[in-house]
Amino acid sequence: MARSSRMDAMTAAAQTPATSTAPKGIRLFNALIGVTTLGIFLQAITAGEFVSQEHREGWIAAHNIIADVTIVVALVTAIVGLVLVRATDRILAWFGLVLFVLLLVQTALGHLITEGEADAWIGVHVPLAFVIVGLAVWLSVRGAQVRRRSA
Repeated sequence: MARSSRMDAMTAAAQTPATSTAPKGIRLFNALIGVTTLGIFLQAITAGEFVSQEHREGWIAAHNIIADVTIVVALVTAIVGLVLVRATDRILAWFGLVLFVLLLVQTALGHLITEGEADAWIGVHVPLAFVIVGLAVWLSVRGAQVRRRSA
């Protein structure tokens, strides 16, 4: 009889859907904000490589490609935040959108500097990069806190 009750318990466990106590979408949001943050850090590395070099075209091209990929990931992050995370943490969701908008502004400034030869914008571009890094790290930390709080 002991074997029968063990089998019944195993069958019941197998039929019970696996549910996570984490809010819907927070895991995906956290993964996406992690990829976005990685792209932002890669931007800093490639910027540092071409700032003081004569033959910098390759680094600028890499910087531009990473910017485009990071913007796409940030857009997906913002959409996931607004659609799936907003009910759990409105601040997290809306600041995901803020990060996306800041990345768009940063990219526009970067193109003004490199293609429009408007070096005066460097004084805005560099400090904005620090704001973006800070926001990305904050979103990562808050996203982890939200997930832990609801687990």
